[in-house]
Amino acid sequence: MTRVVAFIAIAAVPPLLFDDYWVFMAAQVLAFAIATMGLDVLYGRTGQMSLAHASFMGVGAYTTYLVGSFGHGPIVQLSAVAAVSLITALVVAVPTLRLSGLRLALVTLAFGELLTWWIRNTADLTGGTQGVSVDPLVIGRLDSSQPLHAYLIALVPAVVATALAAHLGRTQLGRRMLAVRDTELAAESVGVAVARTKITAFLISAVYAGVAGWLYAAITGFISPPDFDLFASVYLFVAVVIGGAGTVIGAWLGAAYIVLVPELFTLAGQPNLYPIVGGALLAIVALAVPDGIVGLGRGAWRRFKGVRDPQEGVR
Repeated sequence: MTRVVAFIAIAAVPPLLFDDYWVFMAAQVLAFAIATMGLDVLYGRTGQMSLAHASFMGVGAYTTYLVGSFGHGPIVQLSAVAAVSLITALVVAVPTLRLSGLRLALVTLAFGELLTWWIRNTADLTGGTQGVSVDPLVIGRLDSSQPLHAYLIALVPAVVATALAAHLGRTQLGRRMLAVRDTELAAESVGVAVARTKITAFLISAVYAGVAGWLYAAITGFISPPDFDLFASVYLFVAVVIGGAGTVIGAWLGAAYIVLVPELFTLAGQPNLYPIVGGALLAIVALAVPDGIVGLGRGAWRRFKGVRDPQEGVR
């Protein structure tokens, strides 16, 4: 209950303290937090590498555009996004169920490149390289073209996605995912259906990304191929690593990092400096703080409380 109250209190801050521009950015953080939580299910909890997570955001975004162009509302759009994301994920996951690590990453990379190629070469349907404008979501009196309304619209699915991701860790499926992440052979020896667990994680991850793409398209009002290419997938992976893989809080922190930090560099007139600083920070985190910002915070809290690290002295 305390965590729920704290989460609601933090969520109420942007509309109360910031202007429309930063509320608009906060709405994007909500969308990317959903995408990052999805990737964390696949990578942070199941140990499977994907270089096409942003591509599944693209699946959700372009499905939103296509369904919305026929005049369908948010319920039909969200249902279509979930269905198309699931079907696409099955097409990618089932043939690769026995792959892991680098080989799985290469397969997902190929899928992402194929999707980007399709978008760019079907201009009549997707707008091609020029991109397309997406109609805003209208839910009751809320209109996603207005920053505050966009934030409120995105807040509900973000809260639901967070609650489901947190609950997943306490389920039998969540424990099977952790077992597969730690050692696939050992997990299989104790009766864990490794292939089924990996496919399930992939499907959950894809649906999360699809929903994030749905929100992103509605919030920004414009989508184009670079929004969902390999570099976008790398940024999502960076978010998981920097925030702290395997934690819901880490997914939120990572999403805030990839949305807000580049914007701060742009406002400071140094947009080209972000890739350098971002790359250096990622290297530092990977080498010195493998558990990300969350791990760093937990370590600081233990030291503050005088609690000895259980790994200290272990060789």
